[in-house]
Amino acid sequence: MTATDLERPISPEDGLSGARERRWGLMGGLVGSLVGLGAAAVAVLIDGVSPREGGPWPSVFEEPRLLAIDVYLLAALVVGMGFSVSALLSACRGPFPRTDAYGAGLVGEMLTTLAGLIFFVRILALTAA
Repeated sequence: MTATDLERPISPEDGLSGARERRWGLMGGLVGSLVGLGAAAVAVLIDGVSPREGGPWPSVFEEPRLLAIDVYLLAALVVGMGFSVSALLSACRGPFPRTDAYGAGLVGEMLTTLAGLIFFVRILALTAA
């Protein structure tokens, strides 16, 4: 028996679940919105950023100290990486590997991208000041 004897193509519907896709879509939208609104709330309520301040970034981003938004974004980055790891695990062992891996991977990608983008703006503000 060779390795090609064990290989077989699967149908496009194998490993998919419509109900789980809807659940992942709702969870992704909810998590992304809550993290974005939470970042804005932390910046305004804890770090003292004015919501009406103009410019490419808040002036508090130019202060060379650890801000509460930095800690919040680090937590969002870690949670996003957790979703990404769970996507890898569900791709190998989940009951609906295509749906769960895609959903968890997309949520993880959203969180890490959001946190990374705001971190990048913070670093840009520090270097431009």
